[in-house]
Amino acid sequence: MTRTEPQSDVFQCAETLRHRHVAVMFADLDHFTRICIDDPPEFVFGLIRDFQRVVTSAVAEFRGKLNSYQGDGILATFADLAGRADCTTRALKCAQTILEQIEALSLAHTRMSGRSVSISIGLQYGQTWTGTIDISRRFGPTIIGDAVNVATRLEQRARALDARLVVGDDLIQRARCEAGPTAYELSPFVKVGPLFVHGRRTPVDVWKLSEPVSDLCSGMSNPARSTANVAVAGLRALAVANAS
Repeated sequence: MTRTEPQSDVFQCAETLRHRHVAVMFADLDHFTRICIDDPPEFVFGLIRDFQRVVTSAVAEFRGKLNSYQGDGILATFADLAGRADCTTRALKCAQTILEQIEALSLAHTRMSGRSVSISIGLQYGQTWTGTIDISRRFGPTIIGDAVNVATRLEQRARALDARLVVGDDLIQRARCEAGPTAYELSPFVKVGPLFVHGRRTPVDVWKLSEPVSDLCSGMSNPARSTANVAVAGLRALAVANAS
């Protein structure tokens, strides 16, 4: 019989896995394939740049961590900070801030191309494992876990639910524990029932943001408004350059 290496040797290239509970956010541009077909590549790259700028700024503002850029999608996590058990509250605020900024970006894009821009966001809270695999070390740590899978699947189901932000019940319940049952962050969310997502044997109880994003814009923070203005200015400059 041919000898094989012990199973443990397969993992010698990986660092010690880090296990913890975090809030996971996956955000993705809607209709990106259509945008790539209809718009010039310079405009598409400008849109991706501004989208990444918006999300990166918001995640930093709410003390999250960007895990990966995946083309037109971004994965981020929010962990409890020292003396602050509020990771899900910060994740919810971050997601709402991103939606506010994208709405401002969409107004500019509509004026330039005649088409609006929107994104979908999925959020979930749960256990994850993070580690760096040697063969892909230069790409940074890899994060796995049910919360990652669910957040991604909820983002994919957002349009079918007529929503921009879809949240797993585990995150909502944790947020209630953090800020109390009357927390203003939770008032715009409505429960839409259990939802089966690909890869899971059991359904996920799901909530969605029901309040129009424009109604939330009055509370946009100064950093959020600044980033949105920069993104809009970038789109205007690009349109002028293309027209010249």
